[in-house]
Amino acid sequence: MTSKPDKAWRDYSVRFRREVLPKILDSSMFLSIGTNTGDFDVQQATELGAAMLLDKPVLLVVPPGRTISTRLRRVADVVIDNWDPADPVAQERLADALKRLKT
Repeated sequence: MTSKPDKAWRDYSVRFRREVLPKILDSSMFLSIGTNTGDFDVQQATELGAAMLLDKPVLLVVPPGRTISTRLRRVADVVIDNWDPADPVAQERLADALKRLKT
C-alpha cells in the first residue's frame, strides 16, 4: 500500500522529469529567486540541485527584505541583492549579470 506522501513525491518526480528537467537541460544558466534563510522550498531545492549537477551557472535574485543562507550565496555565480522588478536600475543589474554569465 502506497502512502500519500510517497504518491505525492512520485507524482512530483514524474512531473519534474517530464516538464522541468528538459528546461534546465536546454538552458544556458539557472535563475532563481532566493528564498528566506530557514524556508525550505522543495521545488527550488530540486531545480537548484539539478542545475548544479549539470554544471549550469547560477544566478540568484534576492528581493528587498529577504536574506539567503551563506551557503546558497556561495553556490551562486552571481547574486543580485535587493532586486525589485519594478526598479529600472535592478533591471539593468539583471541584464548585466545575464550578459556576464552568457560569456
